[in-house]
Amino acid sequence: MTSSTAAPVRTCVGCRARDSRSSLVRLVVDRSVPAAAVIVDPDGGAPGRGAWLHPQLHCLERAITRRALARALRVPAPVEHSAVVEWFDQNTTHEPLVIEQESGSEADGHPMSTLR
Repeated sequence: MTSSTAAPVRTCVGCRARDSRSSLVRLVVDRSVPAAAVIVDPDGGAPGRGAWLHPQLHCLERAITRRALARALRVPAPVEHSAVVEWFDQNTTHEPLVIEQESGSEADGHPMSTLR
C-alpha cells in the first residue's frame, strides 16, 4: 500500500494563484537592520513570518503595487524591498504576463448561457 503525499501549497502574494511551495520564492523580514527590510530566503529556512511569490517580475510588481508584502509579513508599510528587486532582476526570466480566460465564458470562448 503506497501513500501519496501532496506537496505543500502556498499562495503567491502577487498574483494570488496557488502553487506548490517548491515553485515559489519565500520572502522574510530582515530583523538585523534598524528599518524593516525584506530579503529573499532561497532555502526557506529563515526564522519569522514569510510571504511567497512566483519567481517572476510581474508577480513582484503586483505585490509591490498592491502593498501585499507589508500585509503578508505583518510589518508597517512602507517596507524596504530593494534587495528583493535586485534578486528578482538577477534570478528570473522576463516572461510576459499570461491573462487567464475571463470567468463566465465557456471553453470555446462564448459566454455561458442557461438557455440551451
